[in-house]
Amino acid sequence: MKDMIPEFNTSMFSLTFNGDESIYQPQKESEESEVTSNSGGNQMQMRFGRENRIVYKNLALDTMIESREFMQKQFLIVGATTPRKWKIGKNQKEILGHKCMEADFRLDSTTSMVVWFTPEIQVSNGPSDYQGLPGLILGVDINDGLRMITATEIKLADVDTSVIIAPTKGKEVTSEEFEKIRKEKMKEMHMNNPGGGPGGPGTMIMIRHN
Repeated sequence: MKDMIPEFNTSMFSLTFNGDESIYQPQKESEESEVTSNSGGNQMQMRFGRENRIVYKNLALDTMIESREFMQKQFLIVGATTPRKWKIGKNQKEILGHKCMEADFRLDSTTSMVVWFTPEIQVSNGPSDYQGLPGLILGVDINDGLRMITATEIKLADVDTSVIIAPTKGKEVTSEEFEKIRKEKMKEMHMNNPGGGPGGPGTMIMIRHN
């Protein structure tokens, strides 16, 4: 599948958390590719390659607030964290010096995901809307490489936790309402342009090597 996709789209994100609160947000291109971590104090900041959005989570309150732009409009998707019944496998690998275990989840007949989490960092969190495992998620693989999220650096250092603030800009909707809006707009676009065009959801997201 990877060989069939001609172009890669890479972006850098950071995941910063302090206890149960976390913020996953894009980094400016001008910033250095640096990640900070303090696993002993449950504070960490990492960079990931992924799509453009901001995700705030409070695991203690089971709350997730996602800021996302769609069709040049800003939306604020408010609700609970995404529940997934992970199946922990036997495979292991190392990411950035941390021993990771494999877990997988099948959303439906067309979407499967594999994540790699490390019990060495005992925080049940991860990039984007991924969480719910006995350790921090350092890698995500959706549909055998169609989309990938991978931590590129982890460094022990002090973390500025003042950046962990829930986004507030945008039209507030539930995840179900946003999905309905998205499907209606995509249907409208398809009717206006039946032939389609380049790009779309089949974009390969790969990590940036520094």
